[in-house]
Amino acid sequence: MVKDENDIFAHPESEKPAREERKGLVGLIQGHANEFMISMAIHAAVLFFVSLIPVKKAVEQEKTTMIIESAAPEVKEEVKQIVTDVKVQEKPVEVVDDNSEVVEKEVNVENPVETTSISEVADTVQENAVLAGTSDNANSPPAILGVGEGNPGANGGLPYGYKSRSKQGKMGAMRKHGGAGTESAVDLALRWLAEHQEYDGSWDCVKYEGKWQWKEAPTGIALLAFLGAGYSENIGPFKKTVRKGVAWLNQATEEKKDKPFFGSNYASAIALMALSEASIFGSKSMTKVNANRIAQMFVDQYTGTAWRYNDGNDQDQSVSGWIALSLKSAKAADLDALHTDKAKTVFEQYKNWVVMMTPDEAGTGKYTAKDNGGGAHMTWVGMFQRQFLGFPKNDTYLLKATDNSMKWIDANTWVGADKLGDCYGIYYGTLATFQQQGVIWKAWNVKMKDSLLKTQRKGDPKLLGGSWDLTPGITAEHGGRVMVTSLMCLCLEIYYRYEMMN
Repeated sequence: MVKDENDIFAHPESEKPAREERKGLVGLIQGHANEFMISMAIHAAVLFFVSLIPVKKAVEQEKTTMIIESAAPEVKEEVKQIVTDVKVQEKPVEVVDDNSEVVEKEVNVENPVETTSISEVADTVQENAVLAGTSDNANSPPAILGVGEGNPGANGGLPYGYKSRSKQGKMGAMRKHGGAGTESAVDLALRWLAEHQEYDGSWDCVKYEGKWQWKEAPTGIALLAFLGAGYSENIGPFKKTVRKGVAWLNQATEEKKDKPFFGSNYASAIALMALSEASIFGSKSMTKVNANRIAQMFVDQYTGTAWRYNDGNDQDQSVSGWIALSLKSAKAADLDALHTDKAKTVFEQYKNWVVMMTPDEAGTGKYTAKDNGGGAHMTWVGMFQRQFLGFPKNDTYLLKATDNSMKWIDANTWVGADKLGDCYGIYYGTLATFQQQGVIWKAWNVKMKDSLLKTQRKGDPKLLGGSWDLTPGITAEHGGRVMVTSLMCLCLEIYYRYEMMN
């Protein structure tokens, strides 16, 4: 073969079969041009849509990279290993109504399985930025004292009392305080709450065996269950659920901004706690404004002793306990209402009233000033109030109340039996014994965990899976399954919900 020097596409003889094949292909195309063009168009469309599949993951990866790069040096260093080791697992996720952020997976309470995704890494980076006080968010948490007193290291980030809700903090707190085996139950309870949130973002007691007509109390207590686990509008798998709930509670407060009273001071206190905690974890500025409105109402109500259902003209240690703790949450959120001259005297005067309601010699708590006391409910409310007001663990009342509590724990009246006691008593018993620690906490924790894990409904969270049946007592009667489930979930979050206050 003579090679044409002017043919830059000339090929050696060995490529002749290939050239002939290409000639045939050209002829085929030329003879079927219309069909070929249609086929090419179809294939191009298919390839285009297929190419869109990984876009979401790419956006997530880009978002994660941006968050990491914008974080402070100490935060980037802390999460460097997490980002390096993470393995993204391709798993189909079932979209469920308006709570598509809820990952549909089988929950095994005995053998929980943790998976890590790109979005979880982004959450971890953002969470560490908040903890370190280096978040870009204009509403990042203030650098002030929180639930506990005496926190000289409050330089920024989450206030004292809330830092253990981070992912790393939770793991350490659970190991330290005996929380092994509870997180899958918490996850299932939160999934039930997410599944049964109303379309507008609220929770409804009446739909789920309760009597309370107002929605602020169940919405607030359900939000506290998510926030107690360290999940917020910005962090964790339930962002949309929390965001909708906070938005609904904001709107409800806006509508009654002159007097944000929701049928009872109980409900208003729970709403204040929820909005305050949402503010601490980076909610929008309006959340803080509305929380401040409720806090100001309670400060204005105060007459020097305590509060009652509707105002501060009578005294009730039960409702006052909720209000006082909600004001401590408001203080942690740095609300303006807690910086007034009157507000500065509230806790001093209230502390004196609590001492009167929890006499040292008896070691039990009173419901009202005329009450002789003696029951477990008010004893544990009294213990927890003394604890968050800063009384030391060796306080005379706390030691005497601990002795009394051991008798109630041994009797299996509240936890330890096949059926749960009053959820209200279990909630405050868990708060008080955890803060007291020692022998009382060890005895309570074993029975509380066992009882709550055994009595939690298993199965599909779209049905009853993750919830608890109604317990004896007025709290369950009025609050229904939403209230009971939220309170029991908060009990299983006790290991990291609040740090030691005293």
